[in-house]
Amino acid sequence: FLPWLPTEFRANPVWRIALNDEGFRSAPFAGAKRPGVLRVACIGDSWTFGMNVNQDEMYPARLEALLTAQAKARGVEVMNFGVLGYSSFQGLQLLKTRVLALDPDVLVIGFAMNDSDVAGYRDQDVLKPGPVIWRDRVKQVTGASESLVLMKYAALALRFRPQDLGAFLRTDAKADQGKSNSTVNYDEMEAWTRVSPRDYSRNVREMIALARARGARVVLLDNELWPESPYRAVLRGIARDEHVTLVDSLQLIADERTKIERGMETQFGLATASTVASATPTPASQPDGSGDVAVVFRVHDGGHSVPTHLSIVGNHASLGKFSPNTLAMHDNGAAGDEHAGDHVWSYEARLPVGARIRYVYTNSGAAGRWEGLDIPHVREVLVTRPAAGGPLYLPVETFGRLYMQADNWHTDASGYARIAQAVADALR
Repeated sequence: FLPWLPTEFRANPVWRIALNDEGFRSAPFAGAKRPGVLRVACIGDSWTFGMNVNQDEMYPARLEALLTAQAKARGVEVMNFGVLGYSSFQGLQLLKTRVLALDPDVLVIGFAMNDSDVAGYRDQDVLKPGPVIWRDRVKQVTGASESLVLMKYAALALRFRPQDLGAFLRTDAKADQGKSNSTVNYDEMEAWTRVSPRDYSRNVREMIALARARGARVVLLDNELWPESPYRAVLRGIARDEHVTLVDSLQLIADERTKIERGMETQFGLATASTVASATPTPASQPDGSGDVAVVFRVHDGGHSVPTHLSIVGNHASLGKFSPNTLAMHDNGAAGDEHAGDHVWSYEARLPVGARIRYVYTNSGAAGRWEGLDIPHVREVLVTRPAAGGPLYLPVETFGRLYMQADNWHTDASGYARIAQAVADALR
């Protein structure tokens, strides 16, 4: 087997995992709880597991450190029951079969991100018996054959053709063609969604009831970086109805991101990112061109060497229309750049109000070739009209970094620390 890793991933930090003998990223679970010990069970998906961070940086580990410091003479035990890819359906089963038997004093529940996945099946249907199909039997028998697995790998390797980021950018830009994800009708797609919002509500409410029946208190954790998710509204409704504390991770992370962005503006003496007068799309085809606004993209080089210049490319003609390394950004105090030589590169483009723009940055690559990409991520902005007129200044970004995020779906170590602090504050 010859491993293949895209260049954009090779500089990513390594994170290490240690599991207990039950397969959970936690210390071994003691059976009987020691008198006077506060026992907290954190149940959830990859956010609880601690995707992208080391053992001491996942939020359950940070929570244990915070509570231990608060409790002083009292013992604290925080158990991590996070499993990558789990939905509230698997979480409910895990709660019944393993977690409740350990008699936690507090249950922290964090699900939603995987529930909303339109995977083509419902989690609950996987356990239902169905007709035995001969092809499935053959797969079961042959699946353990190492020779067949190797042959399959060889066949896939011969067919595999890695795509450049341009293909993903085009697909992403075409996916909703400017429509908001809030228009997704989960009632119509219930049969193809892992856990529908309706079933999600039932699962979480049952978890709360089961925990309370054993004398445990409950904290809910929102774990999506998708502001328009309908599951967020469901979770808020559950928290309100059940009188349970909800840790709003999205808001926590958004607030911290804003602090970083404002700090960049202050540090380099730049214009504050524009406030928005209205997010209502304005037709771009008006004769006087009033549907367009000047948008200034700004990115700090992040300490990276820039042999020639940083570039921007996106899904609009004013951003190169998917052709990389053709639109040079500026650090010369002109063409939208505010200060020459401050390592903040800028580019001003006229874009239609209401357009959902996808874009990426590159560093000194050859024109037309996907070289010098900062991170394997497509950035996004909804163009709005500035309240005070003039250019729409976007927040100052940093090349090679997403503020408060480790990847498209997870926060970073700083975000997990803020979540742990919020849970500790709720328990206090």
